[in-house]
Amino acid sequence: MLNKSAKFWLSLLILAGAVYLGAINVRGLIGNDLLNYDEFSFRTSIPPDEENWIFRMLSYTSLVIIIAYAVTFVSAIFFLKNCKLNLKENPWLLMCSILFFVFVPVEIYTSYLDLKFYLLFLQNPPNHDGLLRIFGERIGFLKGVPWIATLSYYSIIFISVYQPLKKTTEQLEQEKKKRDEEYSYKYFMHEEDDTNSER
Repeated sequence: MLNKSAKFWLSLLILAGAVYLGAINVRGLIGNDLLNYDEFSFRTSIPPDEENWIFRMLSYTSLVIIIAYAVTFVSAIFFLKNCKLNLKENPWLLMCSILFFVFVPVEIYTSYLDLKFYLLFLQNPPNHDGLLRIFGERIGFLKGVPWIATLSYYSIIFISVYQPLKKTTEQLEQEKKKRDEEYSYKYFMHEEDDTNSER
């Protein structure tokens, strides 16, 4: 059972994670308006007003993503610290932790790019060439590793719901007993041993 502290951090983790994934999807849909659908290149025939609107929406969603990920990251740490779950009984939790924390360096760097994008947009007038350069670097970083990270986060949701490989204490004890029996060394004395001992 989870204590009150663990439940609080879990609730905050779920809320912040949902906002983060939602903002990622919204920014992806908005960012597609800057790209040609048949190839990885920027559109050159976008009206200035429409381009300004796209940059504005991208900058706002980038700020939401930065804040939501920071809250998600802190909540994940404190939840794992307070949940007191046995990882042997709940290996799914270990799987989720690995899938989340392995992409932390990637998320930190892409958050840095998002912050640069937001601050550059605040300049008056906005530097459109610089914004396009940062946006291109963001979506092409490490040949799409951030997209792999997003798929991993959706996998975390699936794993958390179905909790594969979950075991009870009784099952773990039975497995340990069976393992001990298979690898234990039992020595049985034979008649030859008795004869040798008498000599």
